Amino acid sequence: MTAIMESRRFVADHSAVVEEKVTTATTLEEVEALRDVWNSLHVDDIDSDIDYYMTVVRHADQVIRPHVVHIRQDGGADLLAVARLENLPVPFRFGYRRLGSATLRAIVVTFGGILGARNKYEEEIVLRHLMKDLDKGVADLILMRNVDVDSTLYTTALAATGWAQRAHAQPVSRRWMAVIPDSMTRFLETRSAKTRGNLRRHDNQLRMEFAGRLELRHLDRPEDAPDLYRDMEAVAAKTYQRGLGVGFSGTPMQCALIKLGLERGWYRTWMLDIDERPVAFWSGFGYGGTFQIGTPGFDPDMSKLSIGRFTMMRMLEDLCADPAISELDFGHGEAEYKSSFGRAVRSESEVMLAASRPWPTLVMLAVSSLSFANNLVRRLVENSEWGRRLKAGWRRRMASR
Repeated sequence: MTAIMESRRFVADHSAVVEEKVTTATTLEEVEALRDVWNSLHVDDIDSDIDYYMTVVRHADQVIRPHVVHIRQDGGADLLAVARLENLPVPFRFGYRRLGSATLRAIVVTFGGILGARNKYEEEIVLRHLMKDLDKGVADLILMRNVDVDSTLYTTALAATGWAQRAHAQPVSRRWMAVIPDSMTRFLETRSAKTRGNLRRHDNQLRMEFAGRLELRHLDRPEDAPDLYRDMEAVAAKTYQRGLGVGFSGTPMQCALIKLGLERGWYRTWMLDIDERPVAFWSGFGYGGTFQIGTPGFDPDMSKLSIGRFTMMRMLEDLCADPAISELDFGHGEAEYKSSFGRAVRSESEVMLAASRPWPTLVMLAVSSLSFANNLVRRLVENSEWGRRLKAGWRRRMASR
């Protein structure tokens, strides 16, 4: 059911009264009715594209329903908070060990899902209406992922509730991006001569060792979907990421999003075969001039051959030849290839805001306490050689499971 509310609010200097019409779309039919408004607003991230969003709502197991808040201000200015109502497991982790979890009903905002907000003032309007939904018992928690910690949205969100009702010490991750020029030569010219030489040597070694046995497939058509699902699973099942529960696993939601991406011309996969057996892949979505990579995969038994790097270079060659792509988004993390080929453009973190009720507040306290402890351990591990060896060994064990 759509909730409609008319409200009045004073502007900062109390000199005028501004009318707001607030509508919350809670069904896919009501979301569809917002398409014209949605498409009139700038969308940076594919996660907030209306068709991508509806596909997630239809297929994600933990989604209860849509929760899209539309605020129309005086003069016709529109704001959208693109979110889903979910049964969200909040994990309690110490290091790599999962101690347990609590499931809360959460309003999960999509990446870049505050649409139309031009300044901090309009961000405050959106957050105020989301917080009202917590107060009314619609949800226990608001979750916003990948928020730039230097943005006004980050500070506005943290100020939206009291100290005890927000998660503290949440990990901060760097986002790595690369500019995509019009040729691979230009892409590599900013790298050192040593790096360029190593890349050529690795490529030549692989081509010579497997002469006539290598095949690089570019899968980007709807009819490629069955082969794509099968071969990505064959590779992903062997990776350490599978043990973490990330990367491709063939869930209905992943397959539905890939299908949508293939139909829209957004999605591409580069699959490397040796002796007609898939051994590595890179994939992602091209949207709004940016290619966002998914979690790559390669057979860990062949890691010394740099098959993942070889496949990545073929992806980069194709992206440089595509005039529609101007940036490559490597995502988060500290993998060596990200710092080698991209640059850290911002630091991002999660924002978790709880309702002012005992149970959600207690969960926030537990999450914050564990985050403080994990941050301390992480600093010790990252700054020591034994810690790096421990992390590498753990990844090998996860890949062998």
